[in-house]
Amino acid sequence: MEPIEIIVITITVLIVVSVIGNYTYRKIKHLPTGECACCKKKGNNLVKQYRKLYPKSESKCSCSK
Repeated sequence: MEPIEIIVITITVLIVVSVIGNYTYRKIKHLPTGECACCKKKGNNLVKQYRKLYPKSESKCSCSK
């Protein structure tokens, strides 16, 4: 085998192992994977933007509960 073949095989194996490792890590930590990951990220950003615009304020209700 030539050195270039060894380098290509090594890089390929590292990429595959990193993809599988990332997927396994997300499953262990119960993080969303696949298409759900991008949807969750968008949803979280929307909630953060909403909370910036409308922060929680003290209750100004005069009724006693």
